[in-house]
Amino acid sequence: MTKTNAGLVEYCRAQLGLPYWYGTFGQTASASLLASKKKQYPKYYTASDFSTQFGKRVHDCAGLPKGYLWSATPTSAPKYDAGTDWGATAFYQHCNKKGTIDTFDHVPGRLVFKGKPSKMTHVGVYVGDGKIIEAKGHKYGVVESKL
Repeated sequence: MTKTNAGLVEYCRAQLGLPYWYGTFGQTASASLLASKKKQYPKYYTASDFSTQFGKRVHDCAGLPKGYLWSATPTSAPKYDAGTDWGATAFYQHCNKKGTIDTFDHVPGRLVFKGKPSKMTHVGVYVGDGKIIEAKGHKYGVVESKL
């Protein structure tokens, strides 16, 4: 299936309001996923509310575009692909078009980044009207924000 900018925006809109779990890309939250991620990334799994999120899809910031790439629909289970298992920096490095916020072309479905080209710290998806959808952090989940 061909992936498009419009499809990425649709996927991200379907994830709004869902939880943020570091190191995830659209899997369904469960006790076993929590145990695995807590072991892999202990400093990101200190909150006490993870079990209340079981049964929901979860993403981190780079997990939003990965979830889109690896899922047939906005609600289907993702199929892991090691060839595109990128964090924010690698996503930036694979972008065909790069620039600063001053040169941004405001095309929905473009990835937007925070950080330096050598170390991007965050990625979101531009959805139009000066807004992005981002997996902002555990306290916030997947939200729409101003660019």
